[in-house]
Amino acid sequence: MINLRKTLNEAHAILEADGIAHALIGGFALAVYGYHRATADIDFLADGTKKEAIKALLSKKGYKLQYESAEVLQFSGPGFIDILLANRPLSQEMLKEAVLNSALGVYVLKAEDIIGLKIQAYKNDPSRELQDKADIQQLLAVPQLDLNRVKKYADLFGEWEVIKKIKDVLK
Repeated sequence: MINLRKTLNEAHAILEADGIAHALIGGFALAVYGYHRATADIDFLADGTKKEAIKALLSKKGYKLQYESAEVLQFSGPGFIDILLANRPLSQEMLKEAVLNSALGVYVLKAEDIIGLKIQAYKNDPSRELQDKADIQQLLAVPQLDLNRVKKYADLFGEWEVIKKIKDVLK
């Protein structure tokens, strides 16, 4: 059985030791915001300019690269790790604004930024839509959420009306 906390700690230590900016996203990050759901991997947003270093470092520690694209690296091994590469100014900004979670000892993207990534994910892969929208609904309940920031992301994909409807369900 894979120990997700151990995978998180190990992956974080590997990236941190080499000074690679990274922040937790995905299912494990949702728990930081009070929403627990099953997940089988650890997901990070990491500095895309360090792609080759990330591959080398994780491979050296026993992780096997399973999939690679310009945007994503997926590893298996002692645990499963997905790394979304921050290649554009917007995702680099997300990374810079991530918040340190003292309980986990890692940086975590702001809830608004996770929502933005989830909108992008289901727009790029419609098979993800139901889960991503369920995750978005939970994140929209986070106190002091910056809805203007969420709107900025939603507008990039023409999804603001959809996000407003999801938010209205919470009232």
